[in-house]
Amino acid sequence: MTRTPNDLKKIQTYLNKLYPKAICMLDHRNAYELTVATILSAQCTDARVNITTPSVFKKYPTLDTLASANIKDLQKLIKATGFYRNKSKFLIAMAQRVVHFHQGNIPSRSEDLIQLPGVGKKTANVVLSNAFGIPAMAVDTHVGRLARRLGLSTSKNPDHIEKDLCRLFRRETWTLLHHQFITHGRTICKAQSPLCHECSLRPLCPTGLREKKDPHTGRWVKTSERLISLVPSVTELMCQWGLASSLVGRTNYCIHPSRVLEKIPRVGGTKNPRFKDILRLKPTLVILERTENTKKIAQELEGARIPTLVLNVTDLKSCIKAYQLLGQRLHRETKSKKSVAELRRCILGRRVKSLKVLIFVWKSPWIVAGSQSYCGGLLKALGGQVLGDTNKSMDYPKLTSKEMEKLKPDLILLPTEPYPFNEKDRQEMMKLFPKSKVDIINGELLTWYLSRTPAALRYLKQNYFT
Repeated sequence: MTRTPNDLKKIQTYLNKLYPKAICMLDHRNAYELTVATILSAQCTDARVNITTPSVFKKYPTLDTLASANIKDLQKLIKATGFYRNKSKFLIAMAQRVVHFHQGNIPSRSEDLIQLPGVGKKTANVVLSNAFGIPAMAVDTHVGRLARRLGLSTSKNPDHIEKDLCRLFRRETWTLLHHQFITHGRTICKAQSPLCHECSLRPLCPTGLREKKDPHTGRWVKTSERLISLVPSVTELMCQWGLASSLVGRTNYCIHPSRVLEKIPRVGGTKNPRFKDILRLKPTLVILERTENTKKIAQELEGARIPTLVLNVTDLKSCIKAYQLLGQRLHRETKSKKSVAELRRCILGRRVKSLKVLIFVWKSPWIVAGSQSYCGGLLKALGGQVLGDTNKSMDYPKLTSKEMEKLKPDLILLPTEPYPFNEKDRQEMMKLFPKSKVDIINGELLTWYLSRTPAALRYLKQNYFT
């Protein structure tokens, strides 16, 4: 995932607001104490190190005293930090090298620091930035984890992650940013169970938004949701998938299942939802569909940093993609796979008939569902030929009387929505097309994608294509 300069600016703005004074959590008074504490912090918490170091510095207040330390005495003092045998060797050897080659002063150059026993690039950067005030990006497990989750780096190599972060952010911000990442990693973006629902960075995090699996654990992160659906059929699907308790808002047209939805607040229409009402409900995700909802509301939600999932359902292929996106984003992968499998079963089998079909969706003017519309996609999947496409439109073209006269459909379908076609309309259509079969069909069945797609396919197949 490529991060734009605007993304990087937003990430830093959030972190500066959350942790404006983030600092090194290892207690120290000088470069010597910080170097020792950082070496001890390997595979150990800062809190444990801070408990351990006072007794170490009391017995070994200088590099000279540490250089001549008895290794067994030192091991007893640092045993609680883990790996104490190796750490004791590193500490004594580090002190001896500093005394011998650097006149007893911790060096202030990275190339000199990394030559010290027990000091890697991370430790060197910690010492440079905190003891000497030289900007550096120290990459520990927290920094690496956040960098990968936020899409700032794809590497697991600390040196490569450091280069990626230093390339993306200004030099003067490196030290503070390093501490902010560490603090956020410890408090919110935890290793095994990140608290995504509490995370201010979530709108900018591809892992928290479930756009990709967690690069740290290899699993999808689990988040509690406050969902608003601006798409009636998706609202119904969410209830079918057991997500009714996560719904906090819906449009006026999200009416099924009525008993489940009656207590869920309405936020207006699909084209003109009340933005203030959406904000008041504090959603963690708003679901939209490209043709049902407007670009304006999508832009307003983005401007308010509210995560959105925008679907684009035009045919069976896009239905499958929508199932997969919803399953991934809403932690319903099993439900998603079942829906996809059911959809595919519905179009299997031998098709006896190949019909020319005309699907009307509006009257005055006459508008039909073209071959690139969702309804047209259903008929095409069953082997039907969808009529009505024009040079101007293949999704919902308008037809003149002359254009209609040229068509010779085998079957005409009049759905009861969005236009409420009735028996009178059917009789009128039979006069216009005396050789065609004309049927009124339940509009919700034919036009409510995802929640009713399998049922629509079964109905059409049973009644017209077998």
